[in-house]
Amino acid sequence: MTEKILQTIQQYNWPETVIVAVSGGVDSVVLVHALSKTKANLVIAHVNYRLREESDDDADFVRQLATQTGAIFEEQVWQHIPDHAVEKAARQFRYDFFEELAQKYHTNTIAVAHHADDQAETVLLKMIRGGRLQQMGGMQTKNHKVIRPFLSITKQELITYAQDNHLGWRQDKTNFDVDYTPRNLLRNDVLPKLTTINQRAVRHINNMAAQILQQQRLIDNQAKIYANDIQDWQKIPTLWQLPTLKYWLQKNKLFNIKENQLQQMIQLLSNTHKPNGKIALADNFEFIKTYQKISIQKQQNMAQVLTPVMLKLNQWHSFAKTTFMWTDNVPMNGQSFIKFQLTRSLPYLSLRPAKASDKIALINGHKNLRRLAIDEKLTPQERTMMWVLATADDEVIAVHLRSNQWRVNADFAVKENTQPYWLVCQIEET
Repeated sequence: MTEKILQTIQQYNWPETVIVAVSGGVDSVVLVHALSKTKANLVIAHVNYRLREESDDDADFVRQLATQTGAIFEEQVWQHIPDHAVEKAARQFRYDFFEELAQKYHTNTIAVAHHADDQAETVLLKMIRGGRLQQMGGMQTKNHKVIRPFLSITKQELITYAQDNHLGWRQDKTNFDVDYTPRNLLRNDVLPKLTTINQRAVRHINNMAAQILQQQRLIDNQAKIYANDIQDWQKIPTLWQLPTLKYWLQKNKLFNIKENQLQQMIQLLSNTHKPNGKIALADNFEFIKTYQKISIQKQQNMAQVLTPVMLKLNQWHSFAKTTFMWTDNVPMNGQSFIKFQLTRSLPYLSLRPAKASDKIALINGHKNLRRLAIDEKLTPQERTMMWVLATADDEVIAVHLRSNQWRVNADFAVKENTQPYWLVCQIEET
């Protein structure tokens, strides 16, 4: 058994420095012992959760283990324990600690002692809790900086190694309490009963997880190809739409997507009678379909940004992160502007968000701005940025469609022998 575990460790190309997560249990003690046979410098990282009376004794044991091994010892004490979701918070706390140490010691490798029994428990938990198929692949041997070299080694094999090499370790009594966590119930009750059906139950669960993980990699590789042309949604085969969409969302850093939201997205994309639409996602993100284009955008509160302003002649005014001036002076070279005429002198003009009732005169007749937005194929985001320049009587002089693109009302178009005016705009510096 010693030879098997040492060969497992030696097949990795360990860097000069390795952060080793050590609780003091048999799994992590064996990991330290096996890694000490390599040329790597070990930094033993121990998290003291202070959740048990024995926590400080565990920390002392790991500190002594580091001394005996010639390793650096780093301890982090959990000071702020939450009232709920303790297990999840503890996991986040320890991996943040490991990441800090990796940066401190300039290494990209964090070794943890998860083994085959842990993998089987993880897969069963995901299955029971209703995890997605790709989650049935369980933990990966390498995930970014984290390496789990013992995923093919059973708990009993680690215990045998420790006994053969006369290693001591700490026992966490709470690990044997089936009422303490669902994982404990699986570890101490369910998995032992499964092995009465087949002694290799843990191995078989792990093999199935490995097959699922391999299949998921194949699916991801094909989904990546389709995702490169996701704007041509109708060309993606129906069976590949869901995995392609999932891959594209993950590529856009969105992972917490519910199954019903995925189905809503596919229905929206497949609905040829609805060219535009959006679906609200977590953290104020939106999935947006605009004709043949799809995108992810952060929701914005435009009502607060687009406060109407009165423009006085030849004075600058701020509006929607832009400054504007209505002027009767010819704009300077390089300035952005639109040109229009007025039939009578006015004390001010209004710059405001477009309203549903607004209309504009075009060469072929009047059109409301909603219809104009459809004809111009404006995105939902661009529609929120439709501004109008209006008279004191609220007649629309011009409408802003998209960046540096305005449409002037035909009734205000500059004709020969008329006094022209200009609306000059410039982006405010931030």
